[in-house]
Amino acid sequence: MGTSLSITVHPAGVDAEYLSVSDAMRQVLDIVDSLAQTENMEPGKRSIVWRLTEAHTNSPPFTITAEAFPIEPGIIIGARAARVSEAFSDGFRQLLSGVCPDWIDSNIAAPLKRSFKRNLNGIGRTDIASMDEAPFSITPPTAQAAIQALDKFASEQEDKDSGRIELGSLEVEVYGIVRWYDKPALAVTDRLTGTKVTCVLGEGLPERLGPSHNWNEAWDGRRLMVTGRLFFGQSGDLKRIDADDAEEMPWTNVPLPDLKDIDILQGRSVSEHLHLIREFDLGQDV
Repeated sequence: MGTSLSITVHPAGVDAEYLSVSDAMRQVLDIVDSLAQTENMEPGKRSIVWRLTEAHTNSPPFTITAEAFPIEPGIIIGARAARVSEAFSDGFRQLLSGVCPDWIDSNIAAPLKRSFKRNLNGIGRTDIASMDEAPFSITPPTAQAAIQALDKFASEQEDKDSGRIELGSLEVEVYGIVRWYDKPALAVTDRLTGTKVTCVLGEGLPERLGPSHNWNEAWDGRRLMVTGRLFFGQSGDLKRIDADDAEEMPWTNVPLPDLKDIDILQGRSVSEHLHLIREFDLGQDV
């Protein structure tokens, strides 16, 4: 048997006879999602998929076992899966003690935070056990400590990473759907620089983009013009976008001869045209 992780979910309170289906399923999904995201610490592309090998309910707890398998047949993942499982368990224990590991990013923190919140409302205890390691549990007090640690870490990272904030628009290409600390977000690439950043969707914008379960199909590979706050790091690199608005920029095939016929200079010399652009950037009348 390879590296595996078991999760047992208990209902809240001694009077609760059964778990709700949504609480039980989402709790398991969020914890396994954060486990899968932990592999991003390892070099190279993802090579592990966590498959369901066991699931049962023993009224009222619900238990599943997830085991690591290679994404592609023939790949040896034993050592890699063991490192991922160990890092995940160690990080989880630190969070439950009120300390956030510095390697946790928003893709790991978001599902973890959702699981901790459920342990404050609807779920009484969540037990997690990995191979060759002592099991540990999420209870309401430890869940509250973990949430506070994640919030503090997020605030510190934002203060640390933000060199400046600008209001503006940016043309991006969507390559994935993510969440940023419980907020819906798109993984995008800046069209001009190729920088990959997280685009956090502001209030009302997710509804305008359509049902979230269709986002992957509807928006993967699409170009958007997003408008909002642009967060830059100390080095000047774009770190995050908080989008208030987004407009699709459809791809347009333009024949090369048509481009040659465009008169950009409009009778001006190159130096005169550049001078005009600089005056426009400075907000001067032209």
